[in-house]
Amino acid sequence: MAEVLYRKWRPRRLDQVVGQEAVTQTLRNAVSLGRVAHAYLFTGPRGTGKTSTARIMAKAVNCRDPQEGEPDDTCDICLSINEGRSLDLIEIDAASNRGIDDIRDLRDKVGYTPHEGQYKVYIIDEVHMLTEPAFNALLKTLEEPPAHAIFILATTEIHKVPLTIISRCQRYDFRRIPLDTIQMQLDKLATAEGYQVEPGALALLARSSSGSLRDAENILEQALVSYGSPLTETQVRDLLEMGSDERAFDLVKHVLNKETKEGLTVINEVASEGVDLRQFHRAVMDYLRGTLLIKSSVEASLGFTEEVKAELRSSADNVTLDHLVHTLKTFSKVDARRDGVATLPLEMALVESSIMPEAPVVVAAAAPQAAPAAAPARPAQPSSPPPSRPQPTRPASNGAASSNDRSGPPPWATDLPPEARAPSTYQQPAQASPPRQADPEWEQILKLLRRAKGNKYNLSGLLRDCRERQIADGTLTLKFAHRSHMERMEEEIGDPNSRRLIEDAVQKVLGSEHKIKVALVDGQSNGPRESVAQKSHLVRAARMMGARVISEKEEPPNDE
Repeated sequence: MAEVLYRKWRPRRLDQVVGQEAVTQTLRNAVSLGRVAHAYLFTGPRGTGKTSTARIMAKAVNCRDPQEGEPDDTCDICLSINEGRSLDLIEIDAASNRGIDDIRDLRDKVGYTPHEGQYKVYIIDEVHMLTEPAFNALLKTLEEPPAHAIFILATTEIHKVPLTIISRCQRYDFRRIPLDTIQMQLDKLATAEGYQVEPGALALLARSSSGSLRDAENILEQALVSYGSPLTETQVRDLLEMGSDERAFDLVKHVLNKETKEGLTVINEVASEGVDLRQFHRAVMDYLRGTLLIKSSVEASLGFTEEVKAELRSSADNVTLDHLVHTLKTFSKVDARRDGVATLPLEMALVESSIMPEAPVVVAAAAPQAAPAAAPARPAQPSSPPPSRPQPTRPASNGAASSNDRSGPPPWATDLPPEARAPSTYQQPAQASPPRQADPEWEQILKLLRRAKGNKYNLSGLLRDCRERQIADGTLTLKFAHRSHMERMEEEIGDPNSRRLIEDAVQKVLGSEHKIKVALVDGQSNGPRESVAQKSHLVRAARMMGARVISEKEEPPNDE
């Protein structure tokens, strides 16, 4: 039986491991200096060389004639490990030997001395699959291992390995192999095997491998078996069902141009041709990601041909970054894994991506008509009771008011003196404006006090229960609808620290100092009032029978 390519071309020395130079250099130094640890932990994506590096380490520490930390690969020990007949290399698949009994059996045998070499090397692959009791049994062995035992744990999911295990190992992280490195390795392998492969085909194989050299070698062998040599880009596209890539790029262009009708047509045509929509969706996401990277001036390692990059640049120039990000977020939510033939998720993503969320519109009051230059403007009629002193007036500017003069004090601050008004561009309207739904100045004060903790309560939470605000004679009166809320606010104002926090926030927003006072809203009695509970017909009936109310409980304020 012929040996598959990924096994035939498995690295036999540390300097042959592709894309992990930082890891292999450190391990090489450790062997040459005699500083080999008793336990290693190799973690990283699949197909990046973890198990191959572990086997090379087993050869390096037991080699008869190591050369600068590398095994000579010619002695009897190296040959026995290469051929899989060494008794000093024990490989355990934790996925199928994950119980406590398996680890206990390992712990009982670890005390046996090596058969040929200096060390017995235990490689536990996919170690994260061990059960919790098995991890606990392994922990004792890792804490006090025999001098002749070396453990190498390998995993693709490091987050599932207990910290107690990780802390007793030297950890090495294997990274995804760059696409250009995979392409070069595939080219080298194909040349050594006597095959001719087009560069475009190698680029497609590298892109489809997701950074795993083993996956890339397997796909290359499958393509060579299917089509032979020379292997063309078109053949690889057919093998990987990437023939719809051009249609995917067409869809991306329609999406970015907000051409909903044309985009829906592409989706339905692709579905009617029997294309796997999961692969089609992945191609769309690849092109959208490529457009985003090009839009951000990052084109390294895209894995596309120059022709495709040129088209992506053209698309990136004609789309805003906000629309591109919105489109990526929308299409990333498409879940085509469960159903590879349903078109609705893609159609909904297309339509939604064409509808950009509207930014909140701030509606400003229309600029009032200014009075003639010689005539002074009439003072505004305050919404609150007039103060004891006369209202100051401000002369109108020459001509009509500017459309930019939209800022000014809040409606509840119309009694501010001119020197306290900020900004200075505010023009006093000839008549009192109707109350606005939004109160941005008050919201700004609440925002400043968002995390302010008073003597007992959160100040922002208390102030949100304020129903009306009134400024007169340098005093800001806060009016509450419920007596309990007013009393809590009075209690906080009585505390110097709480009062100072509120006064500082008001001064920052309104531009002048104000004293703080609390009151009930107009129409609410300042004396004892009948609560909602006391108005209940059940309570009234109970009181007629001689019952009396001992205490009442109100909902606390909405503290943030």
